Amino acid sequence: MKAITTILFILAVGCLAIYAICIYISSLCKSRNPGISSLKEKREIALEGLAVIWTQRQKEESSPKKDEGEARKEPEKKQSGTHTPDTVSFRDPDLNTFYIENVRNKAGFPHGARQVAEGILEILDREGDCPSVVNTHGEIEASMETGAYNRLARVTLREHAFDTAREMLCLIDPGPMTPMAIIAALGHDLGKIPAYRQHLYSLGDHPVISVTILDKIPGFSEMPNRGDIITAIRDHHRKPIDFFSIKLKEADQEARKKELARNFSLGGDTRTGREATSREEETPRRAASAGRETISWDDENKTEGRKRKGKPKEVEIPWYNGKAILQEIAGRINKVDEGRWEAFSLANGYVYVQVGLLWSIAKKVARMKGDPSVLIADSDGELRANILYSIVERLKTEENAIARGLIRDGYFSAPFVVSMQDGTVHSKASYVPFNLEAFGMLTSELESQKYGKVREIVDVTPKW
Repeated sequence: MKAITTILFILAVGCLAIYAICIYISSLCKSRNPGISSLKEKREIALEGLAVIWTQRQKEESSPKKDEGEARKEPEKKQSGTHTPDTVSFRDPDLNTFYIENVRNKAGFPHGARQVAEGILEILDREGDCPSVVNTHGEIEASMETGAYNRLARVTLREHAFDTAREMLCLIDPGPMTPMAIIAALGHDLGKIPAYRQHLYSLGDHPVISVTILDKIPGFSEMPNRGDIITAIRDHHRKPIDFFSIKLKEADQEARKKELARNFSLGGDTRTGREATSREEETPRRAASAGRETISWDDENKTEGRKRKGKPKEVEIPWYNGKAILQEIAGRINKVDEGRWEAFSLANGYVYVQVGLLWSIAKKVARMKGDPSVLIADSDGELRANILYSIVERLKTEENAIARGLIRDGYFSAPFVVSMQDGTVHSKASYVPFNLEAFGMLTSELESQKYGKVREIVDVTPKW
């Protein structure tokens, strides 16, 4: 019994010793690594911190949109290059759509070119609600007929930029040229923005101002094809030579044709008579006042030839109606208005028609056919010359109406010297010579209709 008691005592003492050792070891670990004792507490603090972050983010996402003042600061941030493409957005939904489809994250669109495109789009987003045409002094669009000008004025600059860019993308093959094509198309008319025109008016017409604006957009001056873009923009109302410039002009013209069609009553103007054609008719008359028989374009072949250093070419004129053109001319032969004429006959069997009258009639016939696209040629001398040449060539081949011996091949008119009874001569006008038979009228019939100054014409000879 005593032995059992001794054993139990030894076991009890051993357990106490082991317990004491465990306590000692535990205290020693705590002194060397105090963080273990507060691990649970630190974990609780971290979760609270995460909760705060989560709730704050939730508040920011559910907060109202930025006020207008903050929204206006966005373009400045973007232009400075502090943004990434994924964060760019614009107020205009069509602009956003165009950007996403054609610029953002597009393969082959270098960062620098994307930065320039974004800069242009920001300007269009902010200032692009202005009309896409201007009629100030020195602008080629000021020569447009009133009706056409007013219709294009309904198209905003932003819309025209998109229209031109889409046409440009159809005219060039996808590839390295795509970024510069988009930039040139979007930026070619930036000079029409009123704020820039007021500030840079001394620089000249809108293509020059457009180039100046582009040069101020970050990244443009570093573009390797900057020179090609500048040349194309400067020449889009002139006679371009290189491929890229030609395509920009074609895109601009095609966009204008479609814009006119969108804002034009197909089937012709609903107005009739003098009201419908007054603007078309008064243009050559007003210009003719400077010289008895002089028209606004003088000798188209001569003046345009100097600029182009080439002859006009045939283009498509789907609205052409030779009989209608001849009928309109017939009604104007030997008519005098305030001492001026636009078409007259001679006993030699020829009818001399001023280029201005032919152009006015061409626009009228096109309007009657529901095709207003010809109207854009009022502001484009090259296109106007090509259309006139195409008309004359078809009148020559299909109607046998042109006096071939009085006009050189490759031209649509010629300068003539008109001699009067009193000895005076007029040599400033350019005429399209017609065969009198094309009008179905007798020489004697036309001669009997003469009155006023037309009766005083005694001779007409080619100047060349």
